[in-house]
Amino acid sequence: MYIDPGPDKALNQRGGTLMVVRKANASVELTFADVVGRASGGYKTVGQMAYDIIRECIITGVLAPGEHLRQEELAERIGVSRIPIRTALMQLESEGLVSFHPHKGAVVRTLTVEQVREIYELRVLLETYALRKSIARMTSARAARLRELGTALDEPHISASLVDERVAFYRELYDAGENPTTVEIIEDLRNSVGRYLLGLRVDHGAGGHRELARLASRGDADTAAAHLRDHLEHVSRRIIEVLSSEEAEADPVTPKRRRKKPAPA
Repeated sequence: MYIDPGPDKALNQRGGTLMVVRKANASVELTFADVVGRASGGYKTVGQMAYDIIRECIITGVLAPGEHLRQEELAERIGVSRIPIRTALMQLESEGLVSFHPHKGAVVRTLTVEQVREIYELRVLLETYALRKSIARMTSARAARLRELGTALDEPHISASLVDERVAFYRELYDAGENPTTVEIIEDLRNSVGRYLLGLRVDHGAGGHRELARLASRGDADTAAAHLRDHLEHVSRRIIEVLSSEEAEADPVTPKRRRKKPAPA
């Protein structure tokens, strides 16, 4: 049975999985109950629903990096048995969003500074490629939509309320290039670091997303690609600064003890 999601929800098909996408007028911070409430319809199986709820909670930071994912608790909060929860967690492990540890169970995967750096280096390569392909096929209607989305994103702090808008912006930016495999890889990379963006203060410089949309709309591929590269590298540096600080606090360097001089004989 297919349940209509209602007027306040939209459904997006990706890889055979339905993903609830909040419409652009939503502007509140998310809670676990919010995500469950939004995903209450539009699913053929409870397993699909459980996967999407947990995945969205991880991507939006409702479930924080390193947080324990207790199957009994998740099953109770979502309203399903443990079996679909276990299946969902295993699928999320294959996507790099969840880790399983002996005697500890599942946790939201954490990233190291080196992993963040590598992810953003890949993003620069893939996203500048996708951008150039998309600009070559950009229509006036897509350009107008891109400019509209870009204007709404240029806030100094990245918040959970704008996660769906960011997804919509980059899909609009890259989908015209008709490279679905590349776009899917880009989305997976973005999702793997998305939770580290929440609350991050970002200097958008000369317009940020708005300027990127303007450059793409007028067909300036070289300048747009350079702008995108600068933006991604800036965000990467900010995440690394925060992670480096957290790692230093979690593992402070213990000062070496001075060796005592032997007492005179």
